[in-house]
Amino acid sequence: MVLKNQRVIGTALVMMSSLGFSIGPTLAKYAYDAGTNALGVMTIRFTIASVFMLVARQILMRQAPLPSFSLLLEMFAVGALGITTVSFTYFLAIEDIDTGLAIVIWYCNPLVVVFISWIIYKKRPSRNIVVSLFFSITGIAITTGQVKSGSSGAITLIFVSAFLFAFYLLGLSHTLKKTDLLTGVTFINIGASLGYWLICAILPFDLTVEFPSNTKSWLYIGAFALFGTVVPFMFSFAGMKRVGPSMLSVITTIEPVLAIMMGIIFLSEPLTTPRVIGAIFVIGALIALTMLESRDEAALERR
Repeated sequence: MVLKNQRVIGTALVMMSSLGFSIGPTLAKYAYDAGTNALGVMTIRFTIASVFMLVARQILMRQAPLPSFSLLLEMFAVGALGITTVSFTYFLAIEDIDTGLAIVIWYCNPLVVVFISWIIYKKRPSRNIVVSLFFSITGIAITTGQVKSGSSGAITLIFVSAFLFAFYLLGLSHTLKKTDLLTGVTFINIGASLGYWLICAILPFDLTVEFPSNTKSWLYIGAFALFGTVVPFMFSFAGMKRVGPSMLSVITTIEPVLAIMMGIIFLSEPLTTPRVIGAIFVIGALIALTMLESRDEAALERR
């Protein structure tokens, strides 16, 4: 019963995390319209999030010592090499590729997570996860509609981003076992912030950075940092400790559906039949996965 409850709670936490992350594109679009660009938004987003988390940790864990130097470096690396590189390669790619195609490719990353877990950790995926993953990805493909072709370089970047995200999830799962939730979220976000400031300093690939220059853009990015970064990261990390990286990666396939819903609600994007059908596939697959996994664990407890 305890394992079942943990699985249900973990699933709920990850889905709330996905809701928070799905708000991000809408807030980012508002920030772009207010006078900034992707690199500027992402850099300030993670900087503000890091400040939020440092203050929260200082207030809530005043007596707690800092992590060891080696663990700090590990958390910084997870943030800089994981979060920064994943989002950076994704944002580079979507400048030259249809967004629908990008979503379909990128959200195939759960396949990579499951495969790597099987190869490296000898954790064979359950039939429930494989079937749920199939229906989730089918739903994503239907939801995004008919995709248009993109440049080979951009498609390659999307695949790179998806693979990096898979390794990031597995590395994150390993790192979080060594520290508490708040400390992990705080210093991993700092690592992501440092990674973005490094990109701003060197500006590779002829990139440009436009930082917010008015109150409206600062407000949008601040909301992005709090409600689209700090809160969902907390939910995500807490959920991962309960369900593991493989199941988490499957549950997060609901994010494209939620992102499309946000676009319909806040950006007046059209609600089409393929989007409704795709959403049913994804949400149905996730509900079925949670119920089947909980049932199997309950059966194991009775043995």
